[in-house]
Parts: sequence; C-alpha cells; structure tokens
Amino acid sequence: MEKNLGGMPMSYRVVQGDILSQQTDAVAISVEIDFSPSEMPSCRAVAAAGGDELRRAIRALRFVSVGRAAEADAASLPFSRLIVTAAPVWLTGKANELLMLHYCYQSIFDLAEDLGCRSIAMPFFSALYYRFPKDEAVKIALREAKDRPLEVIFVADTPELYEICQKPYRKPVLGRYIGYYRDHALFELDNGLFARVDIRPEVVDVTPISYFEPCFRIGNNPRQPALPEEEIARLRQVYEDNDW
Repeated sequence: MEKNLGGMPMSYRVVQGDILSQQTDAVAISVEIDFSPSEMPSCRAVAAAGGDELRRAIRALRFVSVGRAAEADAASLPFSRLIVTAAPVWLTGKANELLMLHYCYQSIFDLAEDLGCRSIAMPFFSALYYRFPKDEAVKIALREAKDRPLEVIFVADTPELYEICQKPYRKPVLGRYIGYYRDHALFELDNGLFARVDIRPEVVDVTPISYFEPCFRIGNNPRQPALPEEEIARLRQVYEDNDW
C-alpha cells in the first residue's frame, strides 16, 4: 500500500506501533558511539528483543561512521536482515547535519537493495533525541524513500512524528546561484542544503549537496566562463519541474 501525504506521491508507509510486528525482510536501527542502541523507542525495542546475542553482533562491527550503514547478524529477531547506522546529531545546523542524514538513509537503502531485501522497517532517525528539527528529519526520510524499489515502513515512535507526516509537503525554495563545476550548476536552498542541477539538457538530475564539498570551491573559479542568465533560468525551471 502506498501512502500519499500532502500531495507528494510516496512509495512508503508510515505507521504507529511496534517495529518488531512489521513483517519486513529487514529492520534498520541507529546506535551510539559505544554501540548501544539510540534512545529512540524502536531502536530500544529491537535491542531488548535481541538481548546479549544482538549486542555482541553489533559490537562485532567495530565501527560504523555517521551517515553510513552496515549489516549485523539479526540473531533470533523476527526478520532476516538487521542494518545498523550511526545517525547524525544536530549541532549548529552548519556542520552538514542535514546532508549526513540524507547519507544515512541512502546508505541504508543501498545496503538493503544490495542484500536482496524487498521490504524494510525503521524509525525516523535523529527526529527525537538528537536535537534535530523534527520536520526536517522526517522530510529527509520521506524524500530518500521515494522511488526506491523497496517497501519502506517508517514507524513513528510518537504521535507528534506521525502528525508531521500528515503536513503538506513543502519543496525547498531554490535561492542564489553560486557557480558550476563540470556538468553541474550549484544553488543555495532555503533549508540549509544546496542543490546540484545537471546542466546537460538531456539529463535531469537534482541532488542535495554540501557547500563544503570540493566542487563548490572549484565551481567559483574565476577562470571558468559564467553560465548565461537564460541558462540559469532554464536550470531553475528544471528544479521546479522535478520532484525533490
């Protein structure tokens, strides 16, 4: 079943309840630096169900970097695959937190697909105890689930998170044009991220990106010819015409 929230077509479901009761091939949880489960109720529930055997399996990973994902032995849990990630903590809003949360979900979904999973359940990472703006944390999760060849079930650990999912979707507003590097033009967005838009007419590629990546610095190289205003206007329209 697909759920359409706020007019944006999504290939996921948002539910309230026990993550362990979701009949999926895989479950994803987040862990702290010491490999203990994060404070999110769903993560705690999985850890409690897995007991010492699960704790040993997670510690055997040795290291999971923020924004990345790894598979741990699901032990006796009621699903075949357990994916573990380290979700980002909100610091100042200028430390790539939003981008790292995008990477977190991308890594989870990529790994689930590589493992042959057809379905996966998870909470909304960073949305409760990591000081993240809840709306942004939820929207990032929903965006990254879009168009994945997976049945994705998000378990809302609180009624507030479930209500956030009912709000109309607001696409980030494209702001100042910054420059371009190779085949991509770079724009500011009003949510703290930046947009990379492919300048090739035959390619549609709109991707969130971090200002601190090298291409942004190179993209401002004065030796590079400037894009014509009409081309910048065309790229703005490409952004408006395509899902974010």
